Amino acid sequence: MAEKKNSKKEKKIKEVKYKSEEQQEITRFIIILVSIFVLVGIVYGVSKIFIKDKETSTDTVTPGSVNPDLVTVGTMFNRPEDEYYVALYDKTIKEAVIYSAIISSYTSEEDALHVYFCDLDNFFNKDYISPDESSNPNAKEMEDLKLGKFTFVKIKNGKIVTYLETKEDMKKELGV
Repeated sequence: MAEKKNSKKEKKIKEVKYKSEEQQEITRFIIILVSIFVLVGIVYGVSKIFIKDKETSTDTVTPGSVNPDLVTVGTMFNRPEDEYYVALYDKTIKEAVIYSAIISSYTSEEDALHVYFCDLDNFFNKDYISPDESSNPNAKEMEDLKLGKFTFVKIKNGKIVTYLETKEDMKKELGV
């Protein structure tokens, strides 16, 4: 029996001795490669367990949109219609709701002219607002404009034909 154990040991020793260096290198490479995969798997698993995902931001992003009824003072004279109205007022004032309601009432009529809105609170319109709220009702072109807190104009062929500064005048003009 002792001879059998010794012969088995000799065979193992002979087998080990007879492996070429290339085979040994391949074996080491495979062992290293498997070790790397195991290590990466352990790190990934631990990170998934202990590192929680950050909460997503509660800020919502809304896609931009263009409202074709909004104009600036610089673009109000070049609309596609030949004849239309432009309501120029600061949309943050309390009377803005009243102006908007009057205009909505008018635009619901079948033969109504198009009405554009110009927010005087917009940065691009600040240069046309009169600091002392004295306006120029005789203005016919953009260079002549001096706007108060509310102005309602009718533009025909790129020129101002009607210039109103009160909601009563606007109601009369619109027939509301």
